[in-house]
Amino acid sequence: MLRSDLLFIRNDTNRVQAKIIRHHRMRDDGATMYSAIFLVPDGRGGFIQVRDQLYTPFPKPVIGEIVEVVHPQGYPEKAGIPHPWFRALMYGGLSYVIVMVGLEITGLG
Repeated sequence: MLRSDLLFIRNDTNRVQAKIIRHHRMRDDGATMYSAIFLVPDGRGGFIQVRDQLYTPFPKPVIGEIVEVVHPQGYPEKAGIPHPWFRALMYGGLSYVIVMVGLEITGLG
């Protein structure tokens, strides 16, 4: 996740409208997970299909819905639906683990 976020940190971010065209379905251990596939303007007058990186247990947003996606400038193939709560939880949890390990190593914890 951090590697994909580096492109957003190093480059300007474009926000564009994209249309959900279908969902990618993945089955694992009896559970079905869905990831939205949407059409993103490629910057040259055309469109490309991009699959969102986040899988959810339900097919949302619905097919045909127009959503705002973000991508690093010059990389429309890296477009994704913004999930700020997900990133906050992931980076918050990772930061907590790093602090706790650091405290344990230094003997302050």
